[in-house]
Amino acid sequence: MFPILAAILFLCTTASRAGDPCPPKSELGTCTCNHVRVPTPLATTLPPIPLRTSTIQPEVDRDLASLTPAHKPVAEEDKNGSMYTEVICKGSKTITSLEETIRFALHRKLIDKLVLSNVPALKEHTLVRLPNRLLQNTRIRQFEIRDTVLSGDFVWYGTPFDGQADTILWINAYRCSLYGSLSLEDPGTVHTKGLNLLPHLEGVDLSLNHLTIIRGSAFRTPPANLSTILLSRNSLQTIEASSFQYVVYLRCIDLSHNLLEYVTRNIFASPARYLEKIDLSWNFLKNLPLDFFVNMPSLKGVDLSKNFLHTMPDKPWAAVWKQLTFLDLTGNFIDCDCNLLWLLSVLSPADKNATTTPAPTPLPGQIIRGSCFQNSQMPGYYSAEHNLIHLTRDHLMCL
Repeated sequence: MFPILAAILFLCTTASRAGDPCPPKSELGTCTCNHVRVPTPLATTLPPIPLRTSTIQPEVDRDLASLTPAHKPVAEEDKNGSMYTEVICKGSKTITSLEETIRFALHRKLIDKLVLSNVPALKEHTLVRLPNRLLQNTRIRQFEIRDTVLSGDFVWYGTPFDGQADTILWINAYRCSLYGSLSLEDPGTVHTKGLNLLPHLEGVDLSLNHLTIIRGSAFRTPPANLSTILLSRNSLQTIEASSFQYVVYLRCIDLSHNLLEYVTRNIFASPARYLEKIDLSWNFLKNLPLDFFVNMPSLKGVDLSKNFLHTMPDKPWAAVWKQLTFLDLTGNFIDCDCNLLWLLSVLSPADKNATTTPAPTPLPGQIIRGSCFQNSQMPGYYSAEHNLIHLTRDHLMCL
């Protein structure tokens, strides 16, 4: 979901030295190499994945808009920051020439980010598989492939990530025509097999593809440190039970811009001790399971904007409301009905010594976005909209 932001996020988690200097241009062929500096305060101020109101703008515009000036990469001459090396390879005429460039120009080098774009297939194939042991003699922290018709077994076939077990932190595959189901290794699906051989891997991003189902086996043997899974802008309709249950340290999950009509609690571990952020915006959810937020002690951010929620009963919301620091419910159709009575006691807690009802207020540090709608009893009149954090008893259509 965040092509530009992800590049910065993985740097914030890297405590080791910066990548090696760029190789000479004469060795790079169709590749380019850049040094980029990230301001030093970024490592402590940028959240792992900021949950915000999603838009329908192109993903690059959305990522740029989300970065404040202090968060954008700056020129190399800015001496206050950490430098990283980014190599971008696109437009290679053959996969063989690309392989030769990487093996020669990047031999025994540490590269912070390697981007492969428009990778051609072998003449006898329509799907792209990476060359055997492509990265064996270089070390990569973030690997990104985009705008390529990838084979579903690209992670493990030919062991292209051989040698990266101690280095690689992120794998991104954008706009790679990955269709159908995501599973461990079921025939005819996109495979996660091989990720378990990369124990330091923290993030997997398969956004902007055509995945429809997440099988229960997909992350059954995840990398030990996997904490972020981004599956935005696919065509997901089904997430099977146990899909993310074995990702013990999962912190951030992005399932936005999909076709989900329902989700279940058992897709996550119980307890989900480390889960902090869930993005389910721009789906087709009409309600949430009563136990959806049960045993999520670290949950801080939830984005459910642009769905079809019509009600907010005390289950599952009452148990988790006070621990959230961010909640976005904009673009739903929530009724101002009796199901919201529980929220009044949170926003305006009763005081036995008070003679008047206190004004509703959000909890300290909370950002709550969303409204409910009070339908008019008179035909032809529009319904009234009420901000959830300013809700009062008079706003509820409840006797």
